[in-house]
Amino acid sequence: MKRIRILFLVNFLILLIGFLPSSLNVTSLSNNISFNDDLILDDLSSWWWTPVELISESSTISAYYPAIACDSENNVHIVWDDLTTDLGGSGADKDIFYVQYDAQTESWLPLEVVSTESTDGSYSAEIDIDSENNVHVIWSDISDILGAGTDSDVFYKQRSSSGSWSTTELVSSDSTQTINRPVIHVDAKDTAHIAWSDLTTAWDIHYKRRTSAGSWSSTIIVSEFSTLVSYLPRIASDTTGNIHFIWADETNYLGSGADFDIFYRTLDEDLTTWSPYTIISTESDDISGTPNIYVDDISRIHISWVDQADYLGAGVDWDVFYKYYDPQFDTWHITEVISTESTDPSLELRMVSDDSHLYLVWEDLTDYSGVGLDSDIFFKYKDLTADSWSSLGVLTSDHEDDSNTPSIAIDTLGHLHVTWSDWTDLLGAGLDPDIMYRKFVGSPETPTLNRFVPNPTQLGNISLSWTDTKGAESYLIYRDISYFSTVSGLTPITTVSSTSYFDEIEITGIYFYAVRASNDYGQSSLSNLESIEVLEEEISPGFFQSLRMGEILVLAAILGGVQIIITTIVVVIVKAVPKVKNTPKKGKK
Repeated sequence: MKRIRILFLVNFLILLIGFLPSSLNVTSLSNNISFNDDLILDDLSSWWWTPVELISESSTISAYYPAIACDSENNVHIVWDDLTTDLGGSGADKDIFYVQYDAQTESWLPLEVVSTESTDGSYSAEIDIDSENNVHVIWSDISDILGAGTDSDVFYKQRSSSGSWSTTELVSSDSTQTINRPVIHVDAKDTAHIAWSDLTTAWDIHYKRRTSAGSWSSTIIVSEFSTLVSYLPRIASDTTGNIHFIWADETNYLGSGADFDIFYRTLDEDLTTWSPYTIISTESDDISGTPNIYVDDISRIHISWVDQADYLGAGVDWDVFYKYYDPQFDTWHITEVISTESTDPSLELRMVSDDSHLYLVWEDLTDYSGVGLDSDIFFKYKDLTADSWSSLGVLTSDHEDDSNTPSIAIDTLGHLHVTWSDWTDLLGAGLDPDIMYRKFVGSPETPTLNRFVPNPTQLGNISLSWTDTKGAESYLIYRDISYFSTVSGLTPITTVSSTSYFDEIEITGIYFYAVRASNDYGQSSLSNLESIEVLEEEISPGFFQSLRMGEILVLAAILGGVQIIITTIVVVIVKAVPKVKNTPKKGKK
């Protein structure tokens, strides 16, 4: 009986070892093949500028000072002031014109007149788009309408996503003197924030906001502590709803000097509390102007401007300066000179970002690489991850006359859209200034395919998912029964616009998958390769879930051999135990 118990116990322990729980995390290598886990995102070195397009084809006299914005459907919206006589019923004075590029039809829609109620000169239009794709437009106007008086005032109009225009509204209702260069920014709550420089209070920065419901706030003076000229405001908002203001100011504040400097302050998310002034151009000892601001998704504040200071060898002409605030260390980084290739004045700077790159365009008089002595549109961008700047690009290198006042926008694909006023007689534009346009495009970044879970799995739907990739309009999915590093000779099993897909598998085996992002301008590199094993039988949890059938058979053979050896040893031990002789006791007679 003891021999039977010992043999049973040994066999039980051997079988128990074979069914240890899967918490040991033993995984078959062949079921978890993954390649290129550390893919580097595509840079912009392979992107290119599309040919120049003439936007103001209907204009016959003077089209100037364009502004541009993109909506969530990648339609492009451009406004500018134009002196063309009675175009669209605009009259003989200067008016604000508007045109839209329809991304679906890939065509420019007919020109529209914005300042239809205006009776005098309209100029310096600015534009922004809200979350519902409504277009918000402001401009300066001399018209004596809505009680504005004969001085210049700020006017506002909205175009719905369906294409209908609202009536004109007077923004600077408290102003009694001339205004200059209004700007607009629409935040995530669709509140329109508007600022301008106003002579009513000796050239201060005035500010108003309009809710999505259409109600206006009272006028607030942003530069309340300024004692001299304040002008050229710009506005941005961050992810928490704080509103950020910058402007150029002549006030000698905090030792900034008697020249113009870049001032900065914020309005909190409740729109009640203002921060103190901060002087941005601390390294400058000369005139600073044309500021721009952008706050990215991790609360870095990017500010650029043009400056006459001979800083870091920039020279005494105007150059492009840049500075940013790092929230991680609560500090402003030292000022950088961006227009290092420029030897003549850099003017009319504009900036935009998509949180991975920061893009700058400006008007420059430098004869760079033989572009001539006329003013041209220069371009640079910063990789915010690598913290490095690109080389200089010239958008108008083949233009023979002045190119001025650029404006820049970015769409959801990361493509750039730039417009400017140009005196070159190009595409039949004539010798007067016209509105030109180009865009900076390229293939999408490379997606990352997620690992398969569970793996192995059963026959049926295989769930694939991957990262949402910048610049992608669709995704091509590739599958094969063997490892591949190129899709040459392979046909995608499907093309989808989402970042997930269920693939129906009806035959067991190991399958390899990869994904490629695509848009109108090309395809990305191939994603990392992921494999999955598909089994017919139901997979039970535990150690054997991670083993293939061949490996299970090998393990079974090993366990069987071990069992035979242990059984033999036990038998030998049992036989070696001395036998006890049971001698019957003798009873008494």
